[in-house]
Amino acid sequence: MMGLFFFCGYETLSCSAQCRTELLNICLREQITYRNFTVLEDGGISLTVSMYAAKKLSAACASAGISLHREQQGGLPYLAIRYRKRAGIFAGTLIAIFLLLLSERYVWDIRISGNESMTHEEVVAELNACGFGIGSYIPDVETVVLENRVLIASDRISWIAIELDGTVAQVQIIENTSAPPEEDLSRPANLIATADGQIESVALFRGNCMVSVGQAVKKGDLLVSGLYDTANGGYRYTRAAGEVLARTERTVCVEIPFADTQKVYEEEKCREIVLNFFGFSIKIFKSTGNLPLECDIIEKNEILELFGVSDLPIGWTVTTAKCYRTEPITRTREEALTLAYEELEQKLAALSTDVQLLSKVITTEWNDGSVRLVCTLRCIENIAEQSEIELTD
Repeated sequence: MMGLFFFCGYETLSCSAQCRTELLNICLREQITYRNFTVLEDGGISLTVSMYAAKKLSAACASAGISLHREQQGGLPYLAIRYRKRAGIFAGTLIAIFLLLLSERYVWDIRISGNESMTHEEVVAELNACGFGIGSYIPDVETVVLENRVLIASDRISWIAIELDGTVAQVQIIENTSAPPEEDLSRPANLIATADGQIESVALFRGNCMVSVGQAVKKGDLLVSGLYDTANGGYRYTRAAGEVLARTERTVCVEIPFADTQKVYEEEKCREIVLNFFGFSIKIFKSTGNLPLECDIIEKNEILELFGVSDLPIGWTVTTAKCYRTEPITRTREEALTLAYEELEQKLAALSTDVQLLSKVITTEWNDGSVRLVCTLRCIENIAEQSEIELTD
């Protein structure tokens, strides 16, 4: 409906609370279709109708003595009237319409289903590596060939089906849940400890285990040896592999000074605008001149929304420069402590998801010019790391 309103032109009209019932009755009697019905703060109403319906409704309301207020006008006819002396805009509009019609022969969107551990972006990257993605020319896409190409190239996808539904590619996958490919066993390695800890459990894949549950180990100690006894053939080397969970202790420190500096941003300056169209990039604006050293470069990607569709392969990238100056600031003890706890929480949140947190103890240290938080963590984590063995003749 919004697309029809845009091409036919539309107006947003409003009336007072006393006339709203009669206005709706006129719309019902004259069979006038409206949208964006809104009740205003004073009890009045506003609604949006097509340009033709607006004329019909205005005439009927004038006959009934109802006062209408025009809040907004929009759509293609009004744009044509407003910019009738600017031929370039019409030329650009015609070119845009032509490109949109041409784009029906290209892939607009890729929709993934069946992925569990793989993200949408990772699946799209696998497809891109095989020559398929947004902007691919549909008549040249052979789905059977593409599916085989992906299965051969990807270690993480065991089954894939690609169906082109108009300009949308529907992709279904089944991930490869089998064991990872064997490592190069010609390069022997030990497993050594990456941290001090007490062994909690051992899951051995290859190698000769050198520790037992409950044993205390130091960073760098040998956990699993790549040297093993074949009983009949003497000693041989392998590439040790496994998981050794241990109780460990970590220390995370955060220090916030009372006297510091902060950035004070000034006006943003546009540096570059790039039009992105079906995977192609066209630079349409670039400023000249050098930037000061104290400047942050910000890149923002926007996607075109048209007729309620927000996932279009057409958009633009705007690069702006935010210049700033630094000013001294002074924090109170309470402000510094609050900021310290916020930074500590960020550091704890950044810990690996494989680390199981058992407990934490936080101590606060007040110095002349700062506050310092010392957080002691007790965890269970995998401390095994491969260390290749250098063989000599």
